[in-house]
Formats: sequence, C-alpha cells, structure tokens
Amino acid sequence: PDGLLMVSGSMRAGASLAVAMESMAKESKPPLSQEFSLMLAEQRLGVEFDTALSNMEKRMPVPDFVLLVAAMRITREVGGNFAEILESLAITLRRKHDMEGKIKALTAQGRMQGIVMAALPLFLMAILTFMEPEAMNPLYNTLMGWATLFVVFVMITIGYMGIRKIVNIDV
Repeated sequence: PDGLLMVSGSMRAGASLAVAMESMAKESKPPLSQEFSLMLAEQRLGVEFDTALSNMEKRMPVPDFVLLVAAMRITREVGGNFAEILESLAITLRRKHDMEGKIKALTAQGRMQGIVMAALPLFLMAILTFMEPEAMNPLYNTLMGWATLFVVFVMITIGYMGIRKIVNIDV
C-alpha cells in the first residue's frame, strides 16, 4: 500500500507512470523495489508494458499483487484516473491487512487452546510415566496399550485439526 500511495502521489504531482514507478522503485524496500526495477529494466529493453506486467505477476503470485496487476491492466485498457485507482487500491489493501491483523489477534486464544489441548494429554502421559512407571508399563508393552495409544493420538490429531479449522478465518 505504501508503494501504491507513493506512485499515486507522484502521478498526482504530474509525473508519468514510468517516472512514478521508477521513483517508487528507488525509495521503497527491496522485494517491491526489486520487482519494479526489473519491470522497468524490461521495458527499457523493449518489452511491452503488458508483457512486463505479466512477467512481474508470474514472479510474484501474491493475491494482492495479482489484484494490482489486474487494476493496472484494466486502467490502461479502459482509461480513467490511474492515480485515483492506485490510491483506492492502496486504501483497500491497507484495510484488508488491518482486518487480517485483527482476526489473527482475536483468534489467538483459540489457536493457543488447540496447542494446549493437543499437548496436555502427552504431557500428562509423560508425567505419569515418570511418576508411576509400573502403572503405565502395560500401556507401552501390550497390544491393547498400543491400540489405546493409537486411538488417543488419532483423537488428539482430529481435535487439533478441528480447532485449527474453526480459528482459521480467511479474509
């Protein structure tokens, strides 16, 4: 979003898209600056804008970046205020990242409960084995004990996967 706002501000100040992207590539941090620098270098070598965008999209298949490339293509074909579109896209992406952060914070307790739920039986089994090895011996040395351990591990795994599915919210 910061890079998009930088390009949008440069374009509102009167710079062309190529100049705005070049200044953003120089001033932003490496993953984004490297990709835009490579795209600009491709364009200087004679590659068309759409082809350079496609190459950049292939190198960075991140959904937010795919959205940016689609917006750039559509605006270039249809026309319109490119700076305004980039600014609204930057605001949308920033809101999306904020929402993802809030969701992650609100589901942290559920994720921790899943970890505790999965680890507690294993922890208790280790403690009981240490404290009462004679009582726990049949669990490790008989066929029925092995079957019980297998069922316990399967149920722990299913419970953990269920909790992860509940707290995994995709935005």
